[in-house]
Amino acid sequence: MLRRIGDVILTTPALRALKKRFPAAELHFRAERPGAQAVAGDPSIDRLLTYAPAPGESGGAAYFRWLRDVRRERYDWVVDFLGTPRSAILTFASGAPLRAGPAHVWHRWAYNRPLTQSTTACYAGLEKIRVLKTIDERIDDSDFLPRIHVPPDAAEHARRVIDSLWPDANGPLIGLVPASRKGTRQWPAASYGKLASELARALNARVLVFWGPGERAVADAVLAASGGAAKLSPETGGLKDLAGYVSQCRLVVTNCSGPKHVAVSTGAATVTVHGSSDPVSWNPPHPRHVVVRRDELPCIGCRQNDCPLGTTECLRDLEPARVAAAALELLGAPARKA
Repeated sequence: MLRRIGDVILTTPALRALKKRFPAAELHFRAERPGAQAVAGDPSIDRLLTYAPAPGESGGAAYFRWLRDVRRERYDWVVDFLGTPRSAILTFASGAPLRAGPAHVWHRWAYNRPLTQSTTACYAGLEKIRVLKTIDERIDDSDFLPRIHVPPDAAEHARRVIDSLWPDANGPLIGLVPASRKGTRQWPAASYGKLASELARALNARVLVFWGPGERAVADAVLAASGGAAKLSPETGGLKDLAGYVSQCRLVVTNCSGPKHVAVSTGAATVTVHGSSDPVSWNPPHPRHVVVRRDELPCIGCRQNDCPLGTTECLRDLEPARVAAAALELLGAPARKA
């Protein structure tokens, strides 16, 4: 799984399932640098291969080197979870006796074992295991939540920072992840701010707003709308940095995004605001991970990156009170009366 950080994280259940079924196998995993960072330390992976050019190496030269390298390894199996022409050619070039990849793509000629998706939509972490049943029906799909390794130093650093922000407070720590690359997946910053205010009032919660490179303006807008109820985290410079922080949270409220999958994989409970995306595919069927969206809209779950109506009303008009109620129910806390 070369790219798409969220998809790389959602591949970790399949890696565990393969290792469980074939404990004596040596499992290599190849991903681009951000994805490789996300799965570093995964006990299912015997060798992590970073898909990136060497210093001074062009992209074209690197690709031909990878073609040679994958052939030289003499793999028994190569499984392509990405299914792009680039990953398909790498799979084909391996010469592995079993070359598996998505059955629905036009370049399926690269595979001699097509992986057939489920006829009904299901959570992506579970789907990535189930397609492997095309290879071996005995692969266990019961353990489908993603997991990532949180380095102890990242968790300890996060604890120290959080303690410095609230030296005397003991309310539950709730994280907010308000940014998104897609407008049809980003609940308004003002709504996140009102949510922070409600959770602080109802639970005496410590509300921490997470942000990464290029996201400071969104985080500041949430802070301004919270009326002092939320505080700003330091900039999270990498995935393990973010994982260290969210692993300290009892609950994370987020858009449908890569950081949501990071939160799930650290064991934090999540409330996810959905607009254009399909929660069946992207939210685990688990009681600690709930979805809030405007199901009453006929256009909900349109899967578009830009709102066809130009209104994004699925997000604009989703009341913070609905999200707060879901968060309070998940935490087992009644709403505090004004």
